[in-house]
Amino acid sequence: MPIKSFSVVFCTLAVLLAVTSCVENDRSLGSGMLPDESILYLGTKTFDLPVTNRVSSSVQAANSLKMMVGTMTDPVFGTVESSAATYIVPYSSSTDFGDSPKLLSAYLNLSIDSTYYLEEDQKGIHQRIKIYRLLTSLDSSDMAFCNSLTSEDISLEPITVSDPVIYGEGEIRIELKDEFAQELLDTTPEEFEDVSLFLKRIPGLFIQIEPSMGSEEGRMNFLSLGNSTINLNYTLNDSERGITDLDTTESFAFGYSGYEAFNYFSTGSEGLSNGAPGDKLYIESLSGIKPHIAAADLKEMLDSWIQEEGLEGQNIIISRAELKFPYEEPADYDIFDMEHPPYIYAFTRIPTSDSDSLYFYQPLSEVYNTSNYGSINRSLLVYSMDITSYIQNIINTDSSEIVEDQDLWIAPMKYKVNISDTRVYEFDNYNYNKTVLNGPAAERRPTLTITYGLMQ
Repeated sequence: MPIKSFSVVFCTLAVLLAVTSCVENDRSLGSGMLPDESILYLGTKTFDLPVTNRVSSSVQAANSLKMMVGTMTDPVFGTVESSAATYIVPYSSSTDFGDSPKLLSAYLNLSIDSTYYLEEDQKGIHQRIKIYRLLTSLDSSDMAFCNSLTSEDISLEPITVSDPVIYGEGEIRIELKDEFAQELLDTTPEEFEDVSLFLKRIPGLFIQIEPSMGSEEGRMNFLSLGNSTINLNYTLNDSERGITDLDTTESFAFGYSGYEAFNYFSTGSEGLSNGAPGDKLYIESLSGIKPHIAAADLKEMLDSWIQEEGLEGQNIIISRAELKFPYEEPADYDIFDMEHPPYIYAFTRIPTSDSDSLYFYQPLSEVYNTSNYGSINRSLLVYSMDITSYIQNIINTDSSEIVEDQDLWIAPMKYKVNISDTRVYEFDNYNYNKTVLNGPAAERRPTLTITYGLMQ
């Protein structure tokens, strides 16, 4: 580079450096662009949670994966019993039993997919079951809740030759009475072609297990839909097809993936209900005991904080609201997964339009907008969940408009992936869990932490 050109470049750089070194960093830049009343202030606040223990009673019974049948007795949570009902569905859509078919025999192959038990010595105990014919269609909305089945919906006579016994694994062959087998053999070609016609005549079957006798015994048996079948053996005669006295078998599905099962259960943990729990909170799945947070109590707590901080009349923006439910280290990690559900979340319950005793539980809608949806943290021994939109709504709602339908119920949650590969979150009525969480009197107690902003 020529000396003259180098001198020009050097001088230019020197001037630029001199200019930039004189620029002041004005940290108030832009502060005058917003009016004072719009300035955002940030803060956090942690509250001790006003939580109680209440029984959830009626919950949804429909289940698209499993029939749950069994009974267990626990010295703390009491006795849980579960029975199941589901459809019988013909496999064939074009069977014709011909001319005066003769019944030979019929049996049910009952398949057990998995089990849940309290103690290892209960894994293979024998449990006697009874199977009855349903008299009411499962399509009725009244049948969709765990406590909605009545004795009037079930036949009084078992359809089995004897009361079979199950041992918690494998398959068991159960002989069916001729009276019920003949009902299956009376199926018309029209009923094979149109399953709805078949279901009007034979709505389905109901399975019940005899109660456990001891104070700490029992087992839950899960029957996966589609793996249990009814096999009908008969002699086929069909003059049009030239068939005479041909031994034939027709199969029916007892429970099928395209048709739901209904689990009807009861729990015995109502004795743990407590309006002022101490250092323990109890949570049982299904219709059992649950941590319960009254929306009115939350509103009163938040309004008191707003008044104490002098925040009346200001626009409070909740950027995050998190519930935390700690638990203590379990004494037995061998049964940890069986007792602790992987997710618990906040649900509201909606009464059905025609009843004030049947409720449908659904998770808060923000479960779809957060990654903090009640998963267990094993290292910190805590469940945590995001309920931001819910708390914002409680703050914005006048006390006179808070209703019980806004109360929170903390319950086990599950998810399934639908055909569009999207997670769908639901109340978990598929599995049984019982867990002890820390109560409001414990050192590590349930809390609500909010991160908020103020727009004056």
